[in-house]
Amino acid sequence: MSMFWSFTRQAFHNTVVYRVEFWMRLLSILLAMYSIRSVWYVLYTQQPDAFGLSLGQMVTYGVLGMALHAFIDTGSEWYIATQVRTGAIDTDLLKPIDFHVHMLARNLGEMLFGLGVMALPTYAIGYFLFGLQLPPDGMAGALFIVSLFLGFLVQFHLGFLLGAVAFATLDIRSIAWAYFAVVSFFSGQVVPLWMFPDALRAVAEVLPLQAVYYIPMSIYIGTFSGPAAWSALGFQLLWAAILALCARLAWGFVHKRLTVQGG
Repeated sequence: MSMFWSFTRQAFHNTVVYRVEFWMRLLSILLAMYSIRSVWYVLYTQQPDAFGLSLGQMVTYGVLGMALHAFIDTGSEWYIATQVRTGAIDTDLLKPIDFHVHMLARNLGEMLFGLGVMALPTYAIGYFLFGLQLPPDGMAGALFIVSLFLGFLVQFHLGFLLGAVAFATLDIRSIAWAYFAVVSFFSGQVVPLWMFPDALRAVAEVLPLQAVYYIPMSIYIGTFSGPAAWSALGFQLLWAAILALCARLAWGFVHKRLTVQGG
């Protein structure tokens, strides 16, 4: 466990070094928050009763989705693909820790950096400037935190599985672009799933993608509460376990067939 946290701390410190990237990411998140707030204001001006929630709730949902992106998506797939393509994956395999566990520790460090240095400041800016509201009560806030961690685990293992594809294809950029488009849509990051047409909503509700954004944000604004919130957390936990098992199986499969390119 001490080795796990050592890699977590190392990833945290490595992420801190890139200051220009930090400011560019912060600016892009703030622009996205302002844009989504403006969109919902315009829509509510046209049809104020069409969405089933108050303007404050919808603005909170949209702005929060932009803030969460600062730390939930840690980009494990790009790290794995780059290491495979350059041949540097051998240095990861020489570390005295299982590669899957190493990647989890690394991404946990990057997630903690994103949470403390990116998400919390953007959350504060969203609260004071963009109309982001607090959770309706303490229980919703506590369940939101648990849901966020489970959403991170789901996102990490989806990224790990995508990164594992690089062992067969070497380049995952085309696949990743399609993957990110699907995640952005079906995760409910921008538009909540209850606003989807019935057919698309039925598909979205069985996919693990809703565990990343839709469930945590729905708990935060209070649309999931009581038994519904606990059921949603169970859904997240189930998918986190399934994807972790899939990641272990995928890693075992590609590890046996690994051929290092370059180096």
